[in-house]
Amino acid sequence: MKPIKRDSPAPLLIVLASFDPSGEGIDHFDPNHPELLTDKNSPYYGEQWTSSSRQHYYDTFFKEDGNSLIDYYKEMTGGKFWFYPAKIDHPASPDQCDGVLSLAMPFPHPAALRNLEGYTNQSAAHKAIHNIAKACDKYIDFDKYDHDKDGRITPDEFAIIILNAGYDHSSQRGDPNYDAPDYENAPDPRHRFMVHGTSQHITVETDDRVRLTCFSNVGEHRKTDQLYMTIGTPGHELAHNLGAQDLYSRYTSKEDAESRWPTPRRFSLMCNGNHVYGGNSPTYMDPYQRLLFGWTNLSQANEDGVYTLYSTLSGKGNVLKIPTPNPDEYFLCEIRLKEGFEKYLTEDDSKGGIIVWHIDDKVNNEWFTRAQSVSSNRPNGQRHDLGIQIRPREGMEKIFDDDGNFVKFGPLYADDGKTAIPFFYKSDDPKTAVFDSKNYCGAASLSYSLNNFPEGVSKNWNLNIEVLDEPGSEMKVKITRTEK
Repeated sequence: MKPIKRDSPAPLLIVLASFDPSGEGIDHFDPNHPELLTDKNSPYYGEQWTSSSRQHYYDTFFKEDGNSLIDYYKEMTGGKFWFYPAKIDHPASPDQCDGVLSLAMPFPHPAALRNLEGYTNQSAAHKAIHNIAKACDKYIDFDKYDHDKDGRITPDEFAIIILNAGYDHSSQRGDPNYDAPDYENAPDPRHRFMVHGTSQHITVETDDRVRLTCFSNVGEHRKTDQLYMTIGTPGHELAHNLGAQDLYSRYTSKEDAESRWPTPRRFSLMCNGNHVYGGNSPTYMDPYQRLLFGWTNLSQANEDGVYTLYSTLSGKGNVLKIPTPNPDEYFLCEIRLKEGFEKYLTEDDSKGGIIVWHIDDKVNNEWFTRAQSVSSNRPNGQRHDLGIQIRPREGMEKIFDDDGNFVKFGPLYADDGKTAIPFFYKSDDPKTAVFDSKNYCGAASLSYSLNNFPEGVSKNWNLNIEVLDEPGSEMKVKITRTEK
């Protein structure tokens, strides 16, 4: 994939959006008559007000206390990229803080708006996001952010995330006792309507005649037992705006889904990593996309031998690329330690170590920008292989010989429900230190080591990675490629 450099910080505007269809500026919620907000015949249908303070979300996103979104991006990128608070050029009140706006929009919450005549789910979301972004125009001088003067402001020049009043559907389950359609059954009567965290490519022309092009859109609240939105989902959605893609199985029907499909799970922000520790301590993006954005250093093992890897927090973080006989396929090695935001990377007591990834750019070139590099859907009647796949030390299903000895791994995660252990490292048990590609096959190709072997290359080709050090900020690996 062509690199997408994101190597300078960007201003971010957080919009706390309330929905006031009557335009009266009054919260009409009555606990004895919640139908005032949920009855389509009511003038207050879809009304929903935020209950968060601007200061709370300023601190969540921008306070440099080791826990905020700015801290997360600075750590993950080695100080190459982060979001800082956008300046409110024309404050509505003296207590307005930079980086956060509170707006009341004169229409129903988008989950209610979609039920009104003339709207679909897509058009309601489009209208809400468009009009909320347009309402920011009188507070921000957007033209000064069009650095290349092309009339278009990209998310690395200025980012906007909308926190809609109510819950985020990606984290909060509905109320099974409330007989209402999905997205209208959050278990809080005053916040019945929900949005699902998304990144939306919508064009909004400002009064300065520049176009805003991409927005993150999430719920204000995460879930009832952890009310306020944490940084994981916003961090994931803002990464989308920069060009990152999902690494979970999208566009696959429930009937056709394979629950053990080997997605990166918690080892990438763009998979399940955004939900780690309740979203308070999201894990890093996978090395493929960190390289794409220029957020880590690239080393290349063109020859067999010993190479040194450095962790992200060492200040010298790098990823080792190991070419194979197939120019589309290669392996990536990185150090991931249970420190900083990744202290909850796995649920076991390990310290971390080397993680090995298999990359197939033949898959990525077709499916990455469609957010389906790892999907288990059947676009042409069969599943395509994964373009970005982790090769864990433990966690794949195992194949044994007649004597009960382990032979190799099968194509899927094991069905015992345990979290995969991805780390390789030197220890008293020599098996923890050695990765052998011939033990791992493609989930769709079922071909070991590589998905495709070029003509003249033996299918016995394999990559051996011996880790020479215990887990630490500097670890050496010995690379050996053979055809036997």
